Amino acid sequence: MFVLDERGVVIRKRFHESYCERDTGAGLLAQSLGVFDTPRGAETAANGPTVCVRTWLDSPTYSVFQRLHLSVELEIAPGLHVYGAPAPDGYTPLSLDVSPIDGLELWPMSWPEPRRLRVAGLGEELWVHEGTIRGTLPLAFTAPAGGGDHRLTVVLSYQACSDAVCYPPDVVRLELPVREIALVDRSLPSAKS
Repeated sequence: MFVLDERGVVIRKRFHESYCERDTGAGLLAQSLGVFDTPRGAETAANGPTVCVRTWLDSPTYSVFQRLHLSVELEIAPGLHVYGAPAPDGYTPLSLDVSPIDGLELWPMSWPEPRRLRVAGLGEELWVHEGTIRGTLPLAFTAPAGGGDHRLTVVLSYQACSDAVCYPPDVVRLELPVREIALVDRSLPSAKS
């Protein structure tokens, strides 16, 4: 796929190594043009005192080799930050894990760049996220068709702090259902004798 600007100049190219892989329509808009529509797939949320988390898939269904995008949005309470990577020893950086499913392929999680923070008296340079941030995780089910419906279990780890207080590390576990779409039989009908 090619993305063109208003003058018709190619500004971005998007390819997959295998012709079998393809993005959802919503995934193409979000990843190529930065157009984030309302969630089309399953959505779940968890509200905590320091961070509110919302996750969703760009499609409620999947077919084999279709690349879906899991979006994760964090609303970090005013005056607080969560640590990004790299984090010094003793601090828990923002990270996301998906529980294994046979045939589930994951690509690297993409978070916005954290900003540098120096706290007077600590002598450490920290990388932090503040406000509302959104990350995406591309994934695909690559097992043979007929694998059935699944529940993605997403585990988000982070540590929220202010300039004066650090809260204990927190873990949020969320589940998202995704349904398999039956493949259409495209074979030719058999010849009758």
